Amino acid sequence: MILNANAMLSQLTTCGVWQSISTGAKRPYLGNAIRKTWFVLCSVRVQRALAWLMVLTLLVVDSALVGQHALARYQTYHADAFDLGNMDQAIWNTLHGHPLRFTNQGLDWVGPPTRLGVHVEPILLLIAPLYLLHSGPETLLLLQTLALSLGGIPLLLLGLRRLPDLPLVAAAFVAAYLATPEILGEALWDFHAVALATPLLLLALWALDAQRFGCFALAAGLAALCKEEVALSLVPLGFFIAFRQGHLRLGMTVSLLSLAWVALCFLVIVPHYNAHIPGANAFWYRYDWLGSSPDRAVQHVLSQPALLLAPLEDPTRREYLAVLLRTGGGLGLFAPALWLSALPDIVINTLSTHQEQYSGFYQYNAVILPYLLVAALSGTAALYHARKHVEYGVQGGEVSPGDAHRSSRPTRAGQVLRSISIRWQAALGRLPIRSQWISLLVIAWLLASSFWNLAATSAYVRPFWLVGSHPNPQQAQIDALLASVPPAASVAATDTLNPHLSDRYTLFLLPDPQSYSADYVAIDLPDATSTNQQADQLMYAAMLTSGNYRVVGTAGNVVLLQHLNCPQSDPYVRPIPEEKTASLAIGEECVPGARRTERSEKLLARGGARAHWSETRGAACSNESISPASQQHWLIVS
Repeated sequence: MILNANAMLSQLTTCGVWQSISTGAKRPYLGNAIRKTWFVLCSVRVQRALAWLMVLTLLVVDSALVGQHALARYQTYHADAFDLGNMDQAIWNTLHGHPLRFTNQGLDWVGPPTRLGVHVEPILLLIAPLYLLHSGPETLLLLQTLALSLGGIPLLLLGLRRLPDLPLVAAAFVAAYLATPEILGEALWDFHAVALATPLLLLALWALDAQRFGCFALAAGLAALCKEEVALSLVPLGFFIAFRQGHLRLGMTVSLLSLAWVALCFLVIVPHYNAHIPGANAFWYRYDWLGSSPDRAVQHVLSQPALLLAPLEDPTRREYLAVLLRTGGGLGLFAPALWLSALPDIVINTLSTHQEQYSGFYQYNAVILPYLLVAALSGTAALYHARKHVEYGVQGGEVSPGDAHRSSRPTRAGQVLRSISIRWQAALGRLPIRSQWISLLVIAWLLASSFWNLAATSAYVRPFWLVGSHPNPQQAQIDALLASVPPAASVAATDTLNPHLSDRYTLFLLPDPQSYSADYVAIDLPDATSTNQQADQLMYAAMLTSGNYRVVGTAGNVVLLQHLNCPQSDPYVRPIPEEKTASLAIGEECVPGARRTERSEKLLARGGARAHWSETRGAACSNESISPASQQHWLIVS
């Protein structure tokens, strides 16, 4: 860079530019000052300092700005029961001696009260002690925001290793990371344990490149604890370590341990809590177009491989893949090996019928994002070093600094891959882009592609960003009303109120029929989810007409009811006997006056044939204390 700066300055002097500046007494001094400043700015040491200053500033601003919007969404009653209310309750119960217990039930979950049936997220056990500092969803939102922002530090460190001559390009990658719609979706939509996998995987990839294998093992292990599928990405990463970097034992250990953990999660833990659901997974209904169970899906795919390409006929899914390709400017094309680690989650999202998974927003891209960005950074380094080798004949230029630590005894497969890498570097070296222009071009392209992706996903980004900008004028009164609920009481609440009441042992989400057993019921019908609003309205009307509830207070659209007759105890939910289950499956009533609701029909359509009922409340809380109009909600059918 300094040699290039000298050449440019000498050319300027030859053309007489500096001579034209030198007229007058003070102009030569000004010209010399500019020239010295230019030399200083071209210094790699100064650029590294500027890169760190820029990145630290970006991290502080991002944490404050995004954290403010995430908190405002919660504080203005726009956060959801799934997944802020249930995450908060699971962590609160964990701290109070009931590991991972949560009692919210909805369309995706009607099983036993544990997070292990929904997702395997042992990382929640490590988060629980933070509730000793402050108990509540605010802790989770701030933790998530700070963790995602701090993911920029290992990305910068990796950039400085791979591109030691271009520190500002490394800083640009951090800026692009913070501006991706994927990271904004992770930060703004409630709390999800898998979001923590993003900075942990970035830390693991930097540690791997720096040969800090202890740090790599710790970060990768913690990432695998964030969600059952995270370890899937570590399987191909292990092969990369073994055959690309030459660390055979380490790589194979990573792959085998990751496979074992994934098998334990998907074949043992999750099925144990989902035996009543087809596919033994609460989310298999999103993939049942492939087959009624994973086994049948595999059979169908093997007999009809074209099934896997069918989703690509959907333009929305194609746009999702385009968003992923543009993440990091698509520069991973120059070093695509790490894309293999992102492939499992890309396939999971693309094959799903759940639109949020292929929106380019939300937490479903938490595992994909680190690999795309690190691949893009590696691709930039590969291109830069290849061109530098061609232009200046730099010895060893065909291998980027990040690959210099390979084992001195590579395997035969590693030798083949190295040969391919050298040929690929030679091909990159023939691209007609001069190395001194790569820095400027990459920075401009990263910014352009980031804005392009934000524009493509603005239908998701904009509502989440603006949702807390108009505070509820009755917010203080609503806060005071909900604060009046005793901490030990069981509570049922509509969707947006649920996370504000989730620091307790038992919490229900309307219109769950177990809501009739709650000591208090908090209802905000205008803000109820559209799919449940009618059912919430019917349940509210049933409670009012039963004569067993009194209105404790109101604030804005929020109404707080107290149950008068039911004992202050927690309901125990158990399965109905098989003969009653069978009668329900053919449409008969197993509780007098009960009938299947629209929600139950949707659950039955997923293949469920099991009902639950509240035992400890008995008749006093079922037929005697609830009006006939309400009994239609009494059963949960899964």
